[in-house]
Amino acid sequence: MPVVRYRTRDLTRLHYDTCRCGRTLVRMEKCAGRSDDLLIIRGVNLFPSQIESVLLEMDETTPNYLLVVDRVDNPDTLELHVEVEDRFYNDKIGELQSVGKKIKNQIESAIGLSINIKLVEPKSIARSEGKAKRVVDKRKMK
Repeated sequence: MPVVRYRTRDLTRLHYDTCRCGRTLVRMEKCAGRSDDLLIIRGVNLFPSQIESVLLEMDETTPNYLLVVDRVDNPDTLELHVEVEDRFYNDKIGELQSVGKKIKNQIESAIGLSINIKLVEPKSIARSEGKAKRVVDKRKMK
């Protein structure tokens, strides 16, 4: 029996063509994300999962992050608060700065936007039991 998905805000595609096995029902691709997670920053569509995928590939960071979106003098600004691993959060400022530059370069090349990076100490970003709150939108809509 097919599952009916109604207004779930999942991003996916429907295929109406006949399957190789002969089935004629409409098929749905795997969900690519959710439309309610979409942020539009200076005209660029951004999903928080794009940033998460970059952070997961890096050894210097933990998967805990927070995106802060704001509007300063009309253009939108994006700031990423990211936890670094214990071994990098130490008294060596040069080492921490190089980690920050590496994160900034990799994220900017992945999403196509300039972004401010704020490195925070481990376990300083709030954890949640359910779905993690990853975005704080401070823009005032008129």
